[in-house]
Amino acid sequence: MREAETVTVVARIYPKAGKDDEVAALLVQMAEAVRHNEPDCLVYRPHRLAGHGGAAPFFFYEQYRSKEAFDLHRSAPHLAGFRGRMKDLLARPTEVEIYSPLTD
Repeated sequence: MREAETVTVVARIYPKAGKDDEVAALLVQMAEAVRHNEPDCLVYRPHRLAGHGGAAPFFFYEQYRSKEAFDLHRSAPHLAGFRGRMKDLLARPTEVEIYSPLTD
């Protein structure tokens, strides 16, 4: 990967039954923390499955200016507390896929 390439991340987050509203609230708070602390994060947007109740997975779309920006995000201290709280609300580990662009 070239240093200047953007990094795109998609993640699926699986809440425990009955915990989806708590997970949604934490995801919104995390997005706000990223917007305020990571200027090289271009997009950090959680999504909820439309029209579905219960413990449906959440989908996260993230894009970073560079690999370095993504590496910073992964170790960001402003997210550590959120990650700790999220762990107890999840039914299984988050699935993360990392993509690099094919075009500019």
